[in-house]
Amino acid sequence: MWDFVVQGGPIMVPLLISSVISLAVILERYIFFRRTHNNNHKLFKKYARHIRQSQYKEAIRDLKRERGPVARIMAAGLTYTGGGTLEIEEHLSLTGDQEVAKMEKNLMVLDVIASVSPLLGLLGTVLGIIDSFDILYLTGGVASPAQLSSGIARALLTTATGLFIAIPTMIFYSHFIGIVNRRIRELNRWTKEVQTLLEDVRANV
Repeated sequence: MWDFVVQGGPIMVPLLISSVISLAVILERYIFFRRTHNNNHKLFKKYARHIRQSQYKEAIRDLKRERGPVARIMAAGLTYTGGGTLEIEEHLSLTGDQEVAKMEKNLMVLDVIASVSPLLGLLGTVLGIIDSFDILYLTGGVASPAQLSSGIARALLTTATGLFIAIPTMIFYSHFIGIVNRRIRELNRWTKEVQTLLEDVRANV
């Protein structure tokens, strides 16, 4: 492994660091999305009964044990049932923004790595070609293949490594963005459902 890094040149160091960061973020985001997955329809139906019966404290307590952004949206709405409609809307909107920020956490890192890794690989290629031309210049154009191999190896290894890092990183980034967009749509839908439910309960009190 170390020989591979040495052969690729100094550009291999930031590439390897990028690969470690990318893998760490991918694993962290995968675990996060798995843990926060929930059946929102079942969740809403379950706690709607508590809300209609004005069991707010019990519902808030149990919702805090649930996973997923919709559970926190419902808990936030119940916390401000004593306020006006605008106050509830603002608090739900703020809570929704916080949940979206949690879902988007570190995704920009993947985007940057997917964009920068091929450029780093290209830089390594350019440096490797420059080294090859330097060897040709110093030997008067009669360098042996063995003398040119280090520069050519660097040119090939860094490019391949950059693409090897960028391609899966971009795939996972696109996958996670798809999950975030889908959950944002669900979050908007259930936020409106929670708001409507609270307004109906207040109107019937």
